[in-house]
Amino acid sequence: MKPQKNTIIFVCWLITSILILWNSFVLAQDDLPPKGKPLSLEQCVAMALKYHPSLQAGQATIQAQIAKVEQALAAYYPQINFNTSYGTSTSNFQGSGYSTNRWTFSDVFSAGPTVNQTIYDFGRTSNTVKINRENAKVGEQDLETTRQTVVLNVKQSYYAVLQTLALIKVAEETLTQNEKRLEQAQGFYEAGTRPKIDVTKAEVDLANVQLALIRARNNWQVARANLNNAMGLRESLNFSVEEEADFRPKKIILNEILDSAYSRRPEIAQLKALQRGQEASIDLARASYYPVLSGNASNLWRTDRIPNDPAWDWSIGATLTIPIFSGFSTPNQIAEAKAVLRNLEAQEESIRQNIRLEAEQAYLSLREAEERISVTEKSLAQAKENYELASGRYQVGVAQPLEVNDAEVLLANARANHINALFDYKVAEARIEKAMGKYL
Repeated sequence: MKPQKNTIIFVCWLITSILILWNSFVLAQDDLPPKGKPLSLEQCVAMALKYHPSLQAGQATIQAQIAKVEQALAAYYPQINFNTSYGTSTSNFQGSGYSTNRWTFSDVFSAGPTVNQTIYDFGRTSNTVKINRENAKVGEQDLETTRQTVVLNVKQSYYAVLQTLALIKVAEETLTQNEKRLEQAQGFYEAGTRPKIDVTKAEVDLANVQLALIRARNNWQVARANLNNAMGLRESLNFSVEEEADFRPKKIILNEILDSAYSRRPEIAQLKALQRGQEASIDLARASYYPVLSGNASNLWRTDRIPNDPAWDWSIGATLTIPIFSGFSTPNQIAEAKAVLRNLEAQEESIRQNIRLEAEQAYLSLREAEERISVTEKSLAQAKENYELASGRYQVGVAQPLEVNDAEVLLANARANHINALFDYKVAEARIEKAMGKYL
């Protein structure tokens, strides 16, 4: 019975441990907003900044780089070790006119602490520390770049959800119009005022609109999945989003975008840190020309008969290591480091040009979307009037079904064009904020 009891206890302990580990894994995203309340754009961005795995990976990288800084600083401190050794050897020797050749071994056992301290290394340690500190700054700026990219992706995905919702409404309104036209066509046919072809034409048009509605709803589901992925959530997004967006035009000048981009974009700050680190690498390579001065001390317990007759020996000294010839390794290391620095300087100029192009493209897209909004507003008003006229003519039996169908298509396209222009404007705004190095 006792083995069975131990088995039961072990199984219970194993299940409990698994549950604890599982809860620690899944509770990381349990503090999501309550369901039923629509999420705002700011809430979606905040969730992405909290949960997105790429940001967590970037933070872990920074922690690793900070640890490397501490590792480099360790060279400033003494290195203390406890050494123990045992050896046995003969003591044969040969002198003038005589020699000894015995197989008598002498045992030596020693144990004790040793201390080694670098006194001066002509910048080897200081430059290594500087390199690692600049690498940590590179990681911070890389995380900032990732953060801005995550925010942009959330904004684009959020606006895509709103855009598809608006297009669903357009498809639903078009479906309602076609259903009414089918009823009218059936009524006219039953009254004998219109031919059967009007009914079949209306049925085909209705089926096409139903297909368009299916596609619109599927696009909405895809947009929701993209938003879920952009926020870094593991499970499907079961939240609705606020269906209103601010479309007030913002007056902004291209030079303002560029000035902000050049001063705030993390990509430029990252390259600056890389350049400073590479300059330290050049100094580190040059340090190989110079000697290294270090000190050492030890306090060893020695004996040839354990545990009898121990003796303590102190040892204090200094070592000066002078490099004489390294096979031309040092000058080539310096040449390599200088070439890498020139490469980084060229990369900075390339990054600046790419940032300017990104800013100009976003600015032009904003201006284009703003003009399209103005045009599509007029086009939408005209399409509504055209549809009302065509629908009225059909109701009194004057217009042909094709005329009404054309008016419906024009109205649906005008609505879609206006919606697309509005959300293209919001996406262009988000891209400008990204180009300027901003979050919201």
